[in-house]
Amino acid sequence: MKKLRIDSILFIAIITILGIINLLNFNKPTVSTLENRALKEKPEFSVKELIGGTYLTDYEEYYSDTFISRDKLVKANRDLRSVMNFLGSGVSIVTGYDNIDLINEHAGNETGDNKPAPTNPEPKSTEPKPTQPEATSPTQPGETAAPAPTATVPPTTTKPDFGDGPNVGYWLLIDGKAVQLFKFDKESFDYYSQILNKYNERLGAEVKIYSMIPPTASEFLKLKKYSGITDSQNDALGYLQSILNENIISVNVYDALNKHKDEYTYFRTDHHWTALGAYYGYEAFMDTIGEEPISLGQYEARDLGDYLGSSYTKTLDKNLEKNPDKFTVYMPFTDYEYLYYDENKELVKDVIDMKWADNTTNKYLTFISSGGATWGVIKTEVKNGRKIMVIKDSFGNALVPFLLPHYEEIYVVDPRFYSIYITGKDIVEFAKEKGINEMLFVIYMEDVNWNTFMRSVENLLGK
Repeated sequence: MKKLRIDSILFIAIITILGIINLLNFNKPTVSTLENRALKEKPEFSVKELIGGTYLTDYEEYYSDTFISRDKLVKANRDLRSVMNFLGSGVSIVTGYDNIDLINEHAGNETGDNKPAPTNPEPKSTEPKPTQPEATSPTQPGETAAPAPTATVPPTTTKPDFGDGPNVGYWLLIDGKAVQLFKFDKESFDYYSQILNKYNERLGAEVKIYSMIPPTASEFLKLKKYSGITDSQNDALGYLQSILNENIISVNVYDALNKHKDEYTYFRTDHHWTALGAYYGYEAFMDTIGEEPISLGQYEARDLGDYLGSSYTKTLDKNLEKNPDKFTVYMPFTDYEYLYYDENKELVKDVIDMKWADNTTNKYLTFISSGGATWGVIKTEVKNGRKIMVIKDSFGNALVPFLLPHYEEIYVVDPRFYSIYITGKDIVEFAKEKGINEMLFVIYMEDVNWNTFMRSVENLLGK
C-alpha cells in the first residue's frame, strides 16, 4: 500500500511538473512536420464560447497539440509499435483506436468470401468509433487472393486528429501502399443528412446545395482477401441519397473515380486523392451542373518530385518510405487573386503554393494552403456573376483550383477554422452577405463518418 502511495505521488508530481513546463513554454509550434498537419491554434476567449462549451474543447485540443516534445513522443510511440510487428509479411493493419480484436479475426480469414453489403447496420454509439464491419465492398473481376496478414499494430492512446486526420478508421498496409478502410455508421450518415438539410432550410431555394463525398482509396482496390474488414462505400452513398432532402444535389464522384480506378487517382502514402483524382471529381461536378469541363490538357502539369504523405507520417512504415509517391500539380491558367483572412488580417496566397514544392512530407499544402485561415476568397477574371462557397476538408484543397474558369468568386471555408466570433456572422448570414449562388460540400468519406468533424460543419450555422 505504501509503495502504491509513493508511486501515485511520484506520477502526480511528474504530470504536474510537465504541465507547468508546458504552460511556461510560449514558443508553441504551429505545424507538425511529423504528422503533416497544422496544429490547433490557441482559441480566443469569449464568455459566449465558454458557456457553449466550445472554448474548453478547443483549448484542450490546443494544449494536446502543442505539448512539449509532442512530435518526439509520437514518434517514439510509433517506433515502439513498429518494433512489435512480426517480421516478414509486409502486411499489417493499423488503427488509432482501441478496438482491434475483431479486425484481427477477419484479417486472418483466408476464404476471401463476400458478404452482403450493409443496408442499415446500427452503430454502437453516436461517435463513429470503428468496430468490425458487417459487410464488404464488391469484389472486382480478376482479383487474386493476397497473403494473409501476420502482424497487427497495437492501438495508440493518441487523440484522433481534428477533421480529416488519418487516424480516422484503419489502414491496411500492403504492397507499399496504405489503404484506408471504411466502416459504415448509419447514425453518422443520418447526422450528415440532418446538417445539410438544415443548410437547405436556412439558405432557401435561391442557393443550390451540392454534396460531394470522395470515397477512401480502398473502394477502388482489389482487396478480395480483406473484403471482410471494409464496408461498401457505394452502398453508404446510396443510403445517404435516400435520406437527403430532394433539393440537395449529390455529385456522383464515386462513379467518376471508379471509371479511372486503374489510374493514379489516390496517393500510396497519403489518404488524399491526387490532383488527377481531384480533376475527375471536378469533371463529375461539371457533369452535375451541366457544364463542359476544361480538358486536363489545357493545364501545365508540374512534377514536384517524391512525396511521403499523411499515411506515412502516421505509420512510419518502412515499405511506404521505400515507395514514395510522385506529386504532380496542374497550374491554373485563369487570372485570379486569392485572399485569405487569418482572423481579421487580409493576406495574399497562391492557389498552387509552390513554397511547399520541395517539402517531402508537407507537399499536399501546395493546394490552396491557408494556414488555418478563418476564410478565403478567390476572385477571378471570369465576370459571370457566379459565386460559389466550398465548405470542405482537405480533399477540397486539390479540387478548388479546377473551379477557377467557371466562377467569378470562390469562397473557401474549412469548418475547423471558421469563427463566428471573428466574423460576427454565422455561415448563412455570411453567404447571403457575399451573394453566394451555390454551396458545395466536399467532405471525404471518413469525415462524414466522424461526428467531431461534422459537428464543426453544424456549428457554422450558429445557435
